[in-house]
Amino acid sequence: MKVADLIDHVASEAGVEKSAAKKAVDAVFAGIVEAAKKGEEVSLPGFGKFKVKDSPAQGNRVNEYVTNC
Repeated sequence: MKVADLIDHVASEAGVEKSAAKKAVDAVFAGIVEAAKKGEEVSLPGFGKFKVKDSPAQGNRVNEYVTNC
């Protein structure tokens, strides 16, 4: 499902215009992104949890391959 499909679904289910559904969907995503930038966990019951996690950088396999040739 793409964002446009989600907007169509929200508009249909909520009985609102697509422009209002787009604002709602955009606001939800903006809220998730804002929370993630603050390092907060986003928990959506029945869907999942999101949290930004720092991980050590992995080597660039393309560069490793080219370097080792």
